[in-house]
Amino acid sequence: MSRWLALVLLLLGCPDRRQAAAPVEGPAVTQADPSDAGGLVTSARLDAWLGYHRALRAGPDAGPEDAREKATRERAVRLAAGLSERDVDELEELIGAVVTQRTIGRLTGADAMRGFEKVAAGLPLEQRQRVEAAFGDVKARAQQGSALEAERARFGDEAVALVLAREAELTEVWDWLLNGRGER
Repeated sequence: MSRWLALVLLLLGCPDRRQAAAPVEGPAVTQADPSDAGGLVTSARLDAWLGYHRALRAGPDAGPEDAREKATRERAVRLAAGLSERDVDELEELIGAVVTQRTIGRLTGADAMRGFEKVAAGLPLEQRQRVEAAFGDVKARAQQGSALEAERARFGDEAVALVLAREAELTEVWDWLLNGRGER
């Protein structure tokens, strides 16, 4: 459990993990790049994102790819899924924010609060009051995080609700990405 907390804290403190991709030379893909209109989160776009990452996870069977082959394959898979680079980036921003907050919520949620209260109850009154005052901010942030208030304000209630409805499968793919096996 502390491994998750360390990972979450590390991710919150890290700069954006996406990097601008260099143009890729190689065989031309005949399908046109989807419009970069983006913005609207739908179940179909989440399906496309999941399909894109699952196809990437399946990967080639024959040996390791060089960077150019990998970039070409990723572009072809993304286009086949009907996603632009902007779509992928926007969906990853939303999914990452919601999954991260939910993970933090699980780590600082009701079970953690009960454990804290149990330990605090065993302290002398003066110490307990100081600890509870110091920990009050953490409790408030945990409650805000579990409601996903910031994410709802940023991405909209409907977008967050769509992610929560598919939380298990989106979290599985997100965890795969964070473990470095899906780094784009």
